[in-house]
Amino acid sequence: MRAGIIQDRAGIRAVPEREGEAGEIAALLRDCAGRGRTVFFFGGDSRTIYALRDRVASALPALKIAGICDADFSEPIDRAVLDHIAAANADVIVSDLPETRFRLFRAQCSAAGIYGKRFNQPGSFQDFAFGPRRGFSSLLRVGRWLGFGSAALTFLRIILTQRLRGVVPQARGPVSPRRGGRG
Repeated sequence: MRAGIIQDRAGIRAVPEREGEAGEIAALLRDCAGRGRTVFFFGGDSRTIYALRDRVASALPALKIAGICDADFSEPIDRAVLDHIAAANADVIVSDLPETRFRLFRAQCSAAGIYGKRFNQPGSFQDFAFGPRRGFSSLLRVGRWLGFGSAALTFLRIILTQRLRGVVPQARGPVSPRRGGRG
């Protein structure tokens, strides 16, 4: 589900994006700041989540950050993490999880009695914290829109990178099998 649709259902209006900001998440956060809503960030790795917190604090000083937690693990969310999120008592929980993990996260929040509105913006934390990705990594996003699998695009990126760096050996002529001795 696109963020614009989710925002409408939650009563959060879309705000036009500003130059240099990461689209939908910037609009969502500006709206939360304008409405005095507290926000909890869940997702990304530890480097990204701390950079996101710092970037939000400088770009949107009116936004009240209730808490942060990285999601740099693959197993279900630990009860201690859910308790940490619940203790923050945030109005809005913003994550950047892949859709399958977000569905699990949403179910675990409901089971744990966490009732803040949950918004998922996959991959947005890194873009907002560090700026939009450029170069080959941006091909992955374009490839997903075009229906290519990310594994195929990752493979293509590796081959192109190796070729540009001269790592891939040049093709040699046909090899003839050696026969028992010198000839």
